[in-house]
Amino acid sequence: MAEVEPETLLEWLALGQGDDRDIQLVALEQLCMLLLMSDNVDKCFETCPPRAFLPALCKIFMDPEAPDNVLEVTARAVTYYLDVSVDCTRRIVAVDGALKAIVERMRTADMASRTSKDFAEQCVKVLELACSRESDRVFDAGGLLAVLGLLIDHGASLHKDTMRSCMNVVGRLTSRMEPKDPTLDSCVSSLSSLLTHPDPLISEPAMKCFVTLVDRFVRRGRDPSPIAEKGLKEELIKRLGSVGQRPGAGGVTPDRGSAQSVTTVVHLLSSLCHCSPSVAQSLLHSDLPDALQSALKGDERSSMDVMRLVEVVLVLVVEGRKALPKTP
Repeated sequence: MAEVEPETLLEWLALGQGDDRDIQLVALEQLCMLLLMSDNVDKCFETCPPRAFLPALCKIFMDPEAPDNVLEVTARAVTYYLDVSVDCTRRIVAVDGALKAIVERMRTADMASRTSKDFAEQCVKVLELACSRESDRVFDAGGLLAVLGLLIDHGASLHKDTMRSCMNVVGRLTSRMEPKDPTLDSCVSSLSSLLTHPDPLISEPAMKCFVTLVDRFVRRGRDPSPIAEKGLKEELIKRLGSVGQRPGAGGVTPDRGSAQSVTTVVHLLSSLCHCSPSVAQSLLHSDLPDALQSALKGDERSSMDVMRLVEVVLVLVVEGRKALPKTP
């Protein structure tokens, strides 16, 4: 088919009834080709200006009758725009309800269908790029729980790069979570389940998300105990106890025994002991002492990190929490 003028493409994008869907799909494919093959950003944006095309693309997401094949190409076109310039995100958020529509369509995608699955994965990429400029708006649109749900329910069928993009989104959006947020419990439950994921590229970012959450609670002067109630304490103790084991022994991997991982684990345990009396008491009556003894058999850097936690535990046991510094 001969190349269509941009003005005509824009008109075709607005079509969406009956046989017009085929014309709309042709317009989307040609737009993708124009964006993908262009070697001059300025010329590309002059030919297919984001201010005109992105609102038209957003309206397709908001069309309840739009089929999966149309939505998949639409998401691809949006991704191409954002790949060229993430500043295009402002054109998307300017369309009322657009981000929420993208999130909802992704959340309800039929992952048993190849086309629908491709669409959901493309949406993740859109959200990842949008988060670099408008993470607040993506969070408000429900992006955090939707992406976590995709990971938990369908992670086994997602491509590796999609899973990493999911974790990038989760990491950015977790930083927007407030202690009073009504979705906190669901977020913590999902993140806790990801801590035991076999891929360190999933489990380690999940642990860093807990660092973000605990630090947010500490800054707000709130007890972080709700964050530790879904399995975080147990996983921290398990990881701490694995520090002194050689890689491969007892299921320990080099990634989880790395110095950076040890620093993260120690930071979380120390923060929980400082800022949550109930969690501190629970930890003192757990396997934490045995885990500390094992962790001290690690390398010099790890042992130094662990000693800081040992000091916190000793102060709690001997002098009580009143003797702890005000900040971790």
